[in-house]
Amino acid sequence: MEKLTATQSKALTFIRASTHKHGVPPTLRELCEFMGYSAIGSAQDLVNALRRKGYLENPEKQVARSLTVTREALRDPALESTPETLVVPCLGAVPAGNPLEAVEERVGTLRMSTSMFGKNIPSPREVFALRASGNSMIEAGILDGDWLVVRSCESAPAGTIVVARTESGDATVKRLMRDKSRGWFLKPENPGFKPIYAGDKPFEVIGQVIALQRQMM
Repeated sequence: MEKLTATQSKALTFIRASTHKHGVPPTLRELCEFMGYSAIGSAQDLVNALRRKGYLENPEKQVARSLTVTREALRDPALESTPETLVVPCLGAVPAGNPLEAVEERVGTLRMSTSMFGKNIPSPREVFALRASGNSMIEAGILDGDWLVVRSCESAPAGTIVVARTESGDATVKRLMRDKSRGWFLKPENPGFKPIYAGDKPFEVIGQVIALQRQMM
């Protein structure tokens, strides 16, 4: 099968994930909204390219939900995890619900060698990736723009780096710590930032950071 561009891969990932979640393919307008297009024609051009390359079926008649992924595309190794490669969905933002179900926030995928995880290879169904923003964790080796691979969980051991969601719905990456007098808190790895104590600003753990991928310039 022909290789996809980054934009085509993003669209196909959305179509596959949306179909898996809802049981039916997304509409052309839903694809248009996900891709951020103002004109429906842009989404139509994208769909035509995916059909021409064999990733979407050519419908016998035009219906609202005709974005059906082909069997060949479902078996495409570039879109599925293998014993050697873990394919991780990238989220553009952390949603209010379960990050693993956030189809509308997916912006692509990361491909990572499973060898980097040693014996603790995560299941593709329990991981997602977020892009780090800011410099609050630079002393832990996390730089602005890094992609963080996160194992979804509701709790993590003290001392581990986690992704937490605050009351306002914002996500933050910090080291989870526990103080004998003040309880759980999120510790930045940069002296220029202040810790976040759950007693002052409630938060919930949504995942533990298990790997990092950086794009080299």
